[in-house]
Order: sequence, then C-alpha cells, then structure tokens
Amino acid sequence: MSIWKGETKALSFFQRLFRRPKATPKPLTTPKMISEDCNGIMLGGKNVKSLLFSTDMAIIENNDADAILAVYPFAPSPKIMKALIDFSDKPVICGVGGGLTQGKVAMEMAIQAEALGAAAIIVNQPFKNKDLNVIRKKIKIPIISSVSVADFSFQDRVDAGVDIFHITGGKNTAKILEHISYAVPGYPIMATGGKSLENIQSAITSGADAIVLTPPTSGELFKSIMDGYRKGLDYLRH
Repeated sequence: MSIWKGETKALSFFQRLFRRPKATPKPLTTPKMISEDCNGIMLGGKNVKSLLFSTDMAIIENNDADAILAVYPFAPSPKIMKALIDFSDKPVICGVGGGLTQGKVAMEMAIQAEALGAAAIIVNQPFKNKDLNVIRKKIKIPIISSVSVADFSFQDRVDAGVDIFHITGGKNTAKILEHISYAVPGYPIMATGGKSLENIQSAITSGADAIVLTPPTSGELFKSIMDGYRKGLDYLRH
C-alpha cells in the first residue's frame, strides 16, 4: 500500500449540515504515524515532523508535509530558492553544497538562502568541514548535514557548526540512526523514510525526530489516472 494513500470517511447528512468548516485535505497526505510518533525539529519557528523532498510546485501545493527539502542534482540556484520560498507557505530547506559545489560559491549560496528566507540550509556528505566552519560564521539559520554511512566523524561535523543531521542510509538508515545516538547524543536528526510504512516506523523507532518523504512524480500519478481512463473507455466500448 502506498504511504500517500489518503483516508476518507463518509459523513451523514446532519454531520455535513452542522459540521464546522475545515481546511480541505490535501490529495497527498503524510502518514499519521509521523505526526503522532515523531518529536520534531525546530525550523523557522515551527516544530517540523514531516518534510517533503521535492522542488515540484504542483506536488508541494497538494501535500500536507510540515516543510520542504529543496535539494536537486545540480548546482544551487538563487532563482529556484526564491521561487520555492515565495511559493511555499511552510519552512524551506535549501541545498547549497556537496560534491558539485564547495568553498566560496557554497558560502555565497548559503548567505543568499538566508537572505531569501530559507529556514535552514543543507550540505551533502562530501562537503568539507573547513567550508562549513566559514559558513557557520556568516549565517544564523540552522545548518543541516546529510550523512549516508555510519563510518563518519559526526563530532567533527558538530564542531564545524552543524545543527541537525539528515540520515540517508537506504537499508542501513536504522543502523546509522542508532550509531549517531551514541556518537553525538541528543542531536536533532531527520531521516529519509523510504517507500513503506515499515521503513518509516523503523526510522522513528531508531531515533529519527523527523521524516523526509519522497513523493510520487507527476508522471507516476498521471499513469494511475490514465489507467483508470483507459479502463473506463474499455467499459464503454463493451
């Protein structure tokens, strides 16, 4: 079962007549276990428990995650940062460096991200600690570091100025989460939730304070819709 499958409940005539107006549920709803079981991390003055890994505005608009993780496999762009921050009504974390972007360019991107209203910045595992230390002296918003292996000097990252860790270890995520609780006890951690409810629960149980969710693409969503249309057409033909 998809983790994005929303829940619907039939209402009686009197319930529909007298109920108080509520916000319309988003088509892509996050699993309840995240809001119920996660402690959350503070971003932009908000306790964030769920984060959507996406730069797709249509997906962002139709999802109820608490915050947006704006990371993509290209050099960071102030135009993309501004567009997403202006568009979103929730905290946005902007990627500023990693394997492709280091040094002065990453520092400039971090400064611009803060000026544009980002709730935090994030760097990937290859990012150098000396560059992190420079960025820490230039900005006040939280710095997040992605980590995908347990054999990593978490304390050096903390000393360089990291405020939050993002664990992206695939099938090893739970083990890394358990390890980090000993390496740097009490540090805020967000973790990628995977594709199943079991993976999400495992990450939470292992110490994740917030869960990062990867939504289906527009193409994947359209496929199920078009499959339904085709079935309808086949029915009409017969």
